[in-house]
Amino acid sequence: MLKFLSKRGGLLKALDLWDWYESLTSEYRKKFRHYYELKCKKDLKFPYRAFQLERGNVSTLYTKRTFLGTIAQISMLEGDLEFAGWLYREALKMEGTPYEEHLILNDLIVLSQRRKDFEDMERFAEKDIRLFKDYKEELFIRCKDTKPMVNSFSIYIYVLERKGRREEALQILNYALSEGVYIPFSDDIRRRLTKS
Repeated sequence: MLKFLSKRGGLLKALDLWDWYESLTSEYRKKFRHYYELKCKKDLKFPYRAFQLERGNVSTLYTKRTFLGTIAQISMLEGDLEFAGWLYREALKMEGTPYEEHLILNDLIVLSQRRKDFEDMERFAEKDIRLFKDYKEELFIRCKDTKPMVNSFSIYIYVLERKGRREEALQILNYALSEGVYIPFSDDIRRRLTKS
């Protein structure tokens, strides 16, 4: 047993994810390892090698949340939407910043769009908008001199309009613009939402 535990290394050790990883089914462990290896091959900026998932003395600037989100993103790009959705939800369970949560919610919105799941689109967009005040400062710092575009506002406005809830959609539009968020075609959207 001690010999086995001493072999626990790599990114899983650096991020204290070994217990989480070993709790996965063998199918999900295999998928996770596969998408991690794809990340190593396809992303030239990714600083790790395939063997470093489980072995070696590794240090990292990743958090649990961003690391899992990164692997979920690869699985989504590869078309494994079910696994990607599950892994993004696992990432949300991990400790992290509101800005990290925003990034994951944004990816979950994209995933919902690909699945044409309007219910999830609305749920994740609404959650991200409620979180906005908590990540707003970091968002504006990262965007420097440009107005940030926050996908969840546009999606939520679209979903509300689609449901005939134009007054609520207009309130969200006004809120986003008053907070300095860029909404593409905002004048056209306003005209649509206010026409009788």
